[in-house]
Amino acid sequence: MTGERKVHTGWKGIVALTCIAAGFAVYPYLLFDPEQSRVAIDDSFRLHYPLLLVHIFASLLALLVGWLQFLPRLRAKRPHVHRMVGRFYLGFVAVGSVTGLVVGMYTESYVRQMAFLTLVALWLFTGWKGYSAARSKQFDAHGVWMTRNYALTLVAASARLVTPICILVYIAGHRNEPFQGVPAILEQVLEVNIWIGLIVNFAITEWILINRRSSDDSRPNCDAHF
Repeated sequence: MTGERKVHTGWKGIVALTCIAAGFAVYPYLLFDPEQSRVAIDDSFRLHYPLLLVHIFASLLALLVGWLQFLPRLRAKRPHVHRMVGRFYLGFVAVGSVTGLVVGMYTESYVRQMAFLTLVALWLFTGWKGYSAARSKQFDAHGVWMTRNYALTLVAASARLVTPICILVYIAGHRNEPFQGVPAILEQVLEVNIWIGLIVNFAITEWILINRRSSDDSRPNCDAHF
């Protein structure tokens, strides 16, 4: 199995789980009702909820489209489709990032605010690096940066996947204290779940990239015989 196929295979399970998690996260916003928002809306900023919707749906589209970039056959046999998918994906990332920067500034918790803004800044940076590498025809570097960028796209969903684990860890760490109720525990967990999702995705991504490089380096170099 080539390094590229390993990357594709490694993403299969991750994408499936995070798409399910993203579906649950986005569902309340399909009603377009600010009262159903899981994010506290600042009434003093009239565009807060509309920009939140744009951010959420642009991010969701990036998540749903992004995995197509890692199909080896699509890149090899239909490079024009691969480029088109990449442009759409980066467009969604750009819209999601810019609106995310605005929405992030109105997050009530400072810890969550910094997690959100850090995530968005890295999303923009890796997307730009991936685009620049493609424009410079540095396709190996392009693949690396786009893999990192898509890992950041998945953080919004993976942060929700780790939430039950965070709740269990919190309960175990406070087992000698009176039970505060799920909402109180969840409020504490939501302070850190984005950071944990970011760390987990980063670790998995770098592991995949290291394995890919190791696989590529271990292949015999046929040109050395000529």
